[in-house]
Amino acid sequence: MRGPRSGVQCAVFLTLLGSYAFFWHSRDWNTTSRLILTYAMADRGTVCLDGLENQTGDIAQLGGHYYCDKLPGFSLVATIPYLLARWTLGLPPHPLGQDAMAYWPADYWVTLGTSGLFTALAAVLLLRLAHDLGCSERQGALVGLAYGLATPAYVYATLAYGHQLTAFALFGALYLLWKRDCAREAVWLGAAGLLAAAAAVIELQVAPVVVVLGFYLLVQCLSGRRKPEAIVYFALGAVVPTLFLLGYNLLAFGSPWDMGYFHHATAQFARVHNRQNPLGLRMPDPALIGPLLWGEHRGLLCYAPILWLSVPGWYVLASRRQTGLCVVSLACTLAVFVVNLSYPEWTGGWSTGPRLLVPLLPFTMIPVAAVLARAGPWSRAAFRLAVFLASAGAILMLLFQGVGARTPQDVPAPLRAIVWPLWTGSTTVPRWWTGERFTRTMMAVLAADWVKNLPESRQWRQFLPLILGQLAALFATARMTRKKLPDSGPAASPSNLAIEEKQNRDRADQDAEDPEAKSHRVGPNSGP
Repeated sequence: MRGPRSGVQCAVFLTLLGSYAFFWHSRDWNTTSRLILTYAMADRGTVCLDGLENQTGDIAQLGGHYYCDKLPGFSLVATIPYLLARWTLGLPPHPLGQDAMAYWPADYWVTLGTSGLFTALAAVLLLRLAHDLGCSERQGALVGLAYGLATPAYVYATLAYGHQLTAFALFGALYLLWKRDCAREAVWLGAAGLLAAAAAVIELQVAPVVVVLGFYLLVQCLSGRRKPEAIVYFALGAVVPTLFLLGYNLLAFGSPWDMGYFHHATAQFARVHNRQNPLGLRMPDPALIGPLLWGEHRGLLCYAPILWLSVPGWYVLASRRQTGLCVVSLACTLAVFVVNLSYPEWTGGWSTGPRLLVPLLPFTMIPVAAVLARAGPWSRAAFRLAVFLASAGAILMLLFQGVGARTPQDVPAPLRAIVWPLWTGSTTVPRWWTGERFTRTMMAVLAADWVKNLPESRQWRQFLPLILGQLAALFATARMTRKKLPDSGPAASPSNLAIEEKQNRDRADQDAEDPEAKSHRVGPNSGP
């Protein structure tokens, strides 16, 4: 089965990366902790953050020295775009011994080269998987673009959290495990193991998802879909990030089993994270299910309306005999969700939507693709509904992006209390809000005089170039994928694809056992 054209994949990728490049958000404690570890490793060849401790309160302290309290995966990956930016743009090393700063030029390039780049790549993988499920190129492009622009992935693609890099690693691992390419099986399985382990080296709380992926591979081996040595290839790939984490812990804290969570310098975090319970997890609180699923505060379905299609989508996957993909995507989603239910700081602090649920977003887009791929009289209606939901989500995410992408966790209705008043210039913005009305954008950097001269009530016009550019890119993508959507028929049905593959395997087995059977079989592709 041919995949989507490279031009369509490039269009989705560039539309998303260009959208993320428009924003340059200020630092916060969480992002700064990862960024300064990147600068320490790249500028001074050390994991010690002495001289940078004033940049954040989210930091570890041991033996009179300062270290990052986060796992080091994100910071290690970020050294690549940072060194490229320093080499091409001549950026100076990060200064030592200074008070906290809101902006540093390297922050922009590091964030775009990690969170932004890998969010766009995850969207392309979603496009490819949607096509494999039976989506047309236009439907697949909608899945990828909706993930990248109409869910909180849009916001966190412009921030130096580890969520988007983690989401790419986990989803990339699932994609490689789901796709079967016997000619390069060892390579793909090794890459899947490396990605899965790397996700846990970026954010420890996704370890349950890694377990789900490992169990998925085990089931494939037990069912005969893969050879037993597949587990060995997967494990060998997982060794690389695991050894890096153990080596980092040894270098920074004197023991491979020690980590920054055990040595928080800020009492607020030290009360949650400790040696006995690094993530501070407790028994899941069922009372948080509602607030995390709907509602303006932290409701996933409020901040990503497209995900309303996920529940019927999982049913479609099951009914179309994509049981494995249905179960593993649902299990990965639940694993992330249950961890959030078990975390004392479940709101995620200053953020947009349910920040700690961001790694599950690619998995919840799989059933959305299944809904769109389902052939029949409702296919066009499903596509139009998905376009409407994605448009609503994209508008909502742009509103939050425009005012800094993070609102306080103790405001129950951030859209009405903070975001909308800032956009409209209302005087009802709370007095404690000390930030600028709008976030820093590339228009404020490249056309500073024009933006500065805009009246305060019209400052929102600086986002018009972004909106017009996105609309032009979407129009071009729609033109590129203007092939008619299927109304009915088996061509786009994932169930028929699965049945056909099974029939082909059964016929191959019969031919191996009885060569004469092939000569008596009559089919559409057989000779006279």
